[in-house]
Amino acid sequence: MEVNMLSRVADGMFWLNRYMERADGMLLTLNTLYIMSFDQETNDYQGYKPLLENFTNLPSEEILAVQHNTNFVLKHIICEAKNTSSIKCLISKARENARGSQDKITKELWEHINSMYHFINDPELPKKLETPEAMTVLVKLNKDFLLYNGIYQVTMPRGLGWAFSRIGKHIERCLQTISMTQSYYEPINYNLEGKEDLLYWRKLLLSLSGYEFYQKSYSNIAHNRKVVQHLIFNKDFAHSVIYTLTLIESYLNIILKDNNASEAVTMRNQFGRLKSSLEFTDYHQLTNQQLEDLLNNTRTEITQFSIDFSKLFFSYS
Repeated sequence: MEVNMLSRVADGMFWLNRYMERADGMLLTLNTLYIMSFDQETNDYQGYKPLLENFTNLPSEEILAVQHNTNFVLKHIICEAKNTSSIKCLISKARENARGSQDKITKELWEHINSMYHFINDPELPKKLETPEAMTVLVKLNKDFLLYNGIYQVTMPRGLGWAFSRIGKHIERCLQTISMTQSYYEPINYNLEGKEDLLYWRKLLLSLSGYEFYQKSYSNIAHNRKVVQHLIFNKDFAHSVIYTLTLIESYLNIILKDNNASEAVTMRNQFGRLKSSLEFTDYHQLTNQQLEDLLNNTRTEITQFSIDFSKLFFSYS
């Protein structure tokens, strides 16, 4: 395979999975906050604010104005063409990357992406989101993303394209976990000794598919510190930061296998430092300021790694 062809296909596979992971995470958060908006017993002062802050470019004042406006949020997040981060736009971008890599993805995967594209572009969809049918739309989209992940897992060959696609997916997942965690710790000033109850953390845990697992992990640690352990340091939780970093490292090693060029060595070292800084942190002794710094630094470093990774492998010069 020519280098340019490898770059084109690798680029397409990387962004296909990254866009789909972003849309999947955004939809899971939207679904969680939408369902819990009906719970009158929940003190829901943030509303959709964490979703809008992490997945849109809306200015702060507009977020404050619409953070409890369910009709606006549903349409803006799901099918607003002017919102370049909407699920509609992300699926469209993913489809374009899939089209460019069509000779490397399976027929089953292409057909499913195409089906999702046509559903999200249904001109009747915005009207349905203003009616009780909104829940049906959310359920279908959630199932479609589960199917996408299943079809990808079961049908795709485990070559270099697979490694690039998994790195894209887990970079996106890692950033989502950090951003969402920050959204719930920032309002309480990263207070690890606080007494926030499980109701406060439930939306965050559900948004990251970690609520049930969290409840099953028995511990005497208070919730404010235990949630950090679960979302950041739990090596058995598929959305934790350390789990995603471990997978990125394993696929990076596959891509860089037998590559001793200075750029490859630099990238290995760069990622090794990033992962080690987290691995050797004792969450039992973590202070409030250290938690804030750890999340900010890890987010900055994984973003920089993504930029450097793309420059190294996807440049066409």
